[in-house]
Amino acid sequence: MGERIRMVVDCDQHSMYFEKGSEFLGIAFNNLPPLKLFPAMCAVYGNTEVSMVYIGPPLLG
Repeated sequence: MGERIRMVVDCDQHSMYFEKGSEFLGIAFNNLPPLKLFPAMCAVYGNTEVSMVYIGPPLLG
């Protein structure tokens, strides 16, 4: 199994950061605008698996 990279969008702190395994890689963006965001990922290598998981509170509507 390869490495796991986690992208976290923290809407409460208006920031986005990355983790590799359990290692915090640092904040990528601060002061994100309070707008709807549409995270996207791109995998350019063969045999790459990508998944997105929502870990926030239940969505309304």
